[in-house]
Amino acid sequence: MIKITITDTEILATEDGKLLGKIEFTLLDNKMTILHTYAYESGRGIGTMLMQNAVAWAKEHGYTIIPVCSFAQKYLSKIGIDF
Repeated sequence: MIKITITDTEILATEDGKLLGKIEFTLLDNKMTILHTYAYESGRGIGTMLMQNAVAWAKEHGYTIIPVCSFAQKYLSKIGIDF
């Protein structure tokens, strides 16, 4: 089972102690700037899962998402979130 952990600067996806992917971000003035999205195993939807959690967490905490990385930009456009 994939576990998602959110810290002050990262969202991590792990399974059985192995890092499957992560999002690196910064927080400033109610803005969550997503710098990089990494998925270390292709075809499992890790990047999408990470972004789903990032969006949910940002909404929960009242942050606006600023996507710097292209994956985050594409994901947000796909789900209809303007940035």
